[in-house]
Amino acid sequence: MKTTNFVRNGLLAMMAAAMIVSCEQKPAESAKEDAEPAKKAVQGEMKIAYVLIDTLTNQYEYYKEVSENFKKKQENAESTIDEKGKGFASQVQEFQRKVQANALTQQQYETEQARLQKLQQDIEGLQARLSNSLQEEYQKELQALTDTIKNFTKAYAEEKGYAFILCKSSGIDNVLYGAPQYDVTEEVVAALNKRYKKDSKKSEKK
Repeated sequence: MKTTNFVRNGLLAMMAAAMIVSCEQKPAESAKEDAEPAKKAVQGEMKIAYVLIDTLTNQYEYYKEVSENFKKKQENAESTIDEKGKGFASQVQEFQRKVQANALTQQQYETEQARLQKLQQDIEGLQARLSNSLQEEYQKELQALTDTIKNFTKAYAEEKGYAFILCKSSGIDNVLYGAPQYDVTEEVVAALNKRYKKDSKKSEKK
C-alpha cells in the first residue's frame, strides 16, 4: 500500500495538461475593445508567463493540507493492515507449533487450517477495500485541487492580460527554457494562499 509522493505525482500529471491555459477574452464593452486583443496578437505582443509547479506545491497551503491529510490516512490504513498481519503471523506460528508437537487431532487441524485461511482472506479483502477507498478519495481531492488552481490561473491570466500561462517542473516540463522575468510563480502562490486563508476563515465561521 505504499504510495510515496502519491498526491504530488498525480497533481503534476494532471496539472501538466490543466495549467496550459488558453484564456478567454472578457466580454467587450465596445467594438473598439473587441478589436484591441486581436490587434496586439497580430503585432506579436502576446503575453506569456509560466509557473514553477514544484515551487507552487511546496508553498501552496491548500496543497500542503491535502497532502498531509492524505498521508495520515494512508499511514493509518497501513498501520491497521500491519497490525492485523502481525496477529495473523503469530497465529500461524502457533498453529505450526501445535502441528509439529502433534497436539491437534485431524479435525482440529482441518478446522484451524480453514479458520486461518479465512482470516488471511479477510485481511486481504480489508487491504483491498482500504486501498480502493484511499484511491477514490485521492482522485476527488486531486480533482478539487487541480480545479482550484486551474480556475484561479484562468482568472489571474485574464486580470494580468496573459494569453497563456505554462507550467514548468522538474518531472513534467512543457517549457524547455523560461526567462526569469516571465516567472509568475511567487505572485500566483501568494494570491492562492491569500484566497485560501480567506475561504478557510469563512468555513470556520459557518
